[in-house]
Amino acid sequence: MTGADAAMQALVHGGAPGLDGLHLARVPTPEPAAGEVLLAVEYAGLNRHELFSAERRDGSEPDRILGADAVGRVVRIGSAVGGGPGPGPALGDRVLLDPTLNWPRRAEVPEHPDLLGGRAPGTFAEFVAVPAGNAHPIPEHLTGPEAGSLGLAAVTAFRALFTVGELRAGEHLLTPGIGSGVGLLALDLALAAGARVTVTSRSAEKRAFALARGAAAAVPSEELGGARLPPVDLVVDTVGAASVPAALGTLRPGGRIVTLGATTGAEIRLSLRELFFRQLSLRGTSVGSAEEFRDALAFVREHGIRPVVDAVHPLDEAPAAMRASADGRTLGKTVFRMPGTPEEGGERP
Repeated sequence: MTGADAAMQALVHGGAPGLDGLHLARVPTPEPAAGEVLLAVEYAGLNRHELFSAERRDGSEPDRILGADAVGRVVRIGSAVGGGPGPGPALGDRVLLDPTLNWPRRAEVPEHPDLLGGRAPGTFAEFVAVPAGNAHPIPEHLTGPEAGSLGLAAVTAFRALFTVGELRAGEHLLTPGIGSGVGLLALDLALAAGARVTVTSRSAEKRAFALARGAAAAVPSEELGGARLPPVDLVVDTVGAASVPAALGTLRPGGRIVTLGATTGAEIRLSLRELFFRQLSLRGTSVGSAEEFRDALAFVREHGIRPVVDAVHPLDEAPAAMRASADGRTLGKTVFRMPGTPEEGGERP
């Protein structure tokens, strides 16, 4: 296992607040503990989670390896792997990671869901040690970059739509701010489930992209409050303060809104009368359980769903790529390629 006995390259945050604290470093290669496997990372997808993590840190904390998503090969196995209900991954298996830790069943919601790249070292590194149960076979139709970008967006969108949102075939879904990895996967998952989908975006390019992908309608974000839409059954919102008040007005009586992001702010003014007179449901969700990850992966495999990859960058370009993503200049997921990984296709043309 070349390089795994010394130090590895990783993208870490520390030494300065916000995105200025992002830098490459040589750090010790981890050893898998009991029940863990060591993954030689090939591709790792960027999420808003990593941007928010960097922005919340003031630079005085210990360096942290960021990253929640990854695809790669198992190169070392800790003791006790295979002692659970399944055999566990074998040496050499190519796998993708479930990014959520210590949340086995959907109904048992933890106080604070824990992700790779949080308290545990993340995936923006040549190697990462993870619980064996978090390593899953890759759907055969996915490229390496697609698989490396799938995990967090897929489980988040799946839980928001089906567990919390209770989306059913034939219903009308509104998802504001299309263009993010979660938003685009929510569009694809909902279409595969037989729903009608309306999206919003400030970008004409992103609206056109969503229409070409199967959306029934695409509305400029600033026109949402005045848009004449068929009554909406479910809103899945990642935008926050800039979209939730207007989105509430699109719901039919008895409709549901699921919020899972606050990119434009977390504080809104809300009329309780609107909620109770129109019998609306306001629900929150964040990431998802191991049970939902398995269901999401099976759904992706069954329907041949492919996440949208905006671009693939070598790891040494990660700090600049993260700044571009923070500015909203991407459509779909940004993916980082680890040193020594051959280039593989899969990004958006």
